[in-house]
Amino acid sequence: MLARKDLPAEFEAWNEKWGAPYGHRSARLLAEGKRPQQRPLEALADPANPDYGPFAFQYASGTRVHEYPWAFAVAEFTPGMRVLDVGSGLSGLQFVAALEGCSVVNVDPSAREDYNVWTDPGYLPLSPREHGLLNTTFGTDVELVAARLQDADLEPESFDRVLCLSVLEHVDLAEGADIVRASTRLLKPGGKLVLTVDAFLDLKPFGVLEKNMWGINQDVGALIEASGLELETGDPRELLGTPEFDFEHVVKSLPEVLISGMYPVMSQSLVLRKPV
Repeated sequence: MLARKDLPAEFEAWNEKWGAPYGHRSARLLAEGKRPQQRPLEALADPANPDYGPFAFQYASGTRVHEYPWAFAVAEFTPGMRVLDVGSGLSGLQFVAALEGCSVVNVDPSAREDYNVWTDPGYLPLSPREHGLLNTTFGTDVELVAARLQDADLEPESFDRVLCLSVLEHVDLAEGADIVRASTRLLKPGGKLVLTVDAFLDLKPFGVLEKNMWGINQDVGALIEASGLELETGDPRELLGTPEFDFEHVVKSLPEVLISGMYPVMSQSLVLRKPV
């Protein structure tokens, strides 16, 4: 499905509780109809400041106002669950899951010392030091693995949930398929793969470009097929590359669809379940 701009009341309450998606100060600014202020480096200097919270340490697209509470809701975390968060960086959801009593592993290649993809002076790079500081701040113990998921040394069928939020649009189809196949291998039978995948309005089939500075319009249908998992949640009419994808339906739905004010992008949301 595509995220809608009218958020359920429980999503708004969740965002207020956790300061999602930009931190508590920005959540208050948004409530006042003002622009959020994303200042991860400033937040890191005083991480326990109540103005921040777990979502203040990574730049976030406007679509995350839906992605985070939606992912939390469909994941249905319970204490003792093993949760894998793919490419999470310093995103707050990993710490929220840990605070809910889950054992969380964040697998992200950007934690490697030789990884350098961003030059914005306000960007806060992922490293064991910063990640450890946030664990200390929030009283959590999220494990950080500096590797691509398909290369990570993790036990097969050892996770109840795999989260992969706004990651797959940044890689090509071949690597995306590798990621979802690795997710399937790591999921326990009956486990869920929770996905959000950006859909860019400047890229085909909506625009004229093949790719932009952020990535591509990923073939979600091909990724579902590669995963071998069952689609549990998500309207296939709104998922790129599925046989049911309906361009006209999506266009007619645009007035109600959540489109980021920072860049013309929508959020495709789906849950895949591993058969028992």
